[in-house]
Amino acid sequence: MNFSKLKALFELVRPVNLLLVFLTIAAAAVLAGAQSEQWQLIALAAVSGALIAGGGYAINDYYDVEIDAVNKPQRPLPSGALSRSEAWWTWRIVSSAGVIASAFIGPYPLGIAICWVISLYFYSRRFKRSILIGNLLVGLVTGLAFVFGGAAVGNLEQSFVPAVFAFLVNLARELVKDVEDLEGDAREYAGTLPVKHGIRPALVLASVTLLILIGSTLAAYRWGGYNLRYLAIVAVVDASFVWAIISMWRDSSPKNMRLLSTLLKVDMLIGLLAIYLGTAP
Repeated sequence: MNFSKLKALFELVRPVNLLLVFLTIAAAAVLAGAQSEQWQLIALAAVSGALIAGGGYAINDYYDVEIDAVNKPQRPLPSGALSRSEAWWTWRIVSSAGVIASAFIGPYPLGIAICWVISLYFYSRRFKRSILIGNLLVGLVTGLAFVFGGAAVGNLEQSFVPAVFAFLVNLARELVKDVEDLEGDAREYAGTLPVKHGIRPALVLASVTLLILIGSTLAAYRWGGYNLRYLAIVAVVDASFVWAIISMWRDSSPKNMRLLSTLLKVDMLIGLLAIYLGTAP
């Protein structure tokens, strides 16, 4: 395998996003009260989740090659750096490795891993192009990352609050990305909310989701037992959400929506820090 092919395979599975998934699951386990002697389980869970996510990116590009030819022509498949067959086999091998790794953690993580793979496959094949179902599915899958981390260390209860936050922020982010990808989705007759009903309903729903998320972060402080450090950091994150709402209404161009999508991803990481410091003694 030559260097250019290897480079294209790395681009296919989005290594930066895989690192984010790895850190998210490790953080979820820590937030769920992981003990120092459980570091091997945490590492295995993080690797398993990252592999499954990588497989999900591969199958997503496999089904999105025509849309990416318009929206992201530099991606490995539309650029010709990889074939669809290579993307298909990447999905099968990488996803299978992730599921096998989860089997060494326990039955609950294994069950979640299998649900992950199935959900990501059907999201890419069918539901991504449907109104809201695909958006909700991505939010659910992201929230499951926190449940997965909690299950790996045997403490599901403490994973629910960050799972809800992750679900909401990623639901909003998916709606933002739908607006960003409007041109390519419309050419391929994808049934996303902006394609079917215009940009405004997508912006309304993304804004409402972020407002609910802001309310949830404050409710967690009021009733979830988090300390003032949590509140201080969350205040910054919530201010960022407010700015995102204002910005998307002022400028719904693909460039700005791409920027807001990245911002929401960063906000999720800062939110994890808030939860961690908010429960630390």
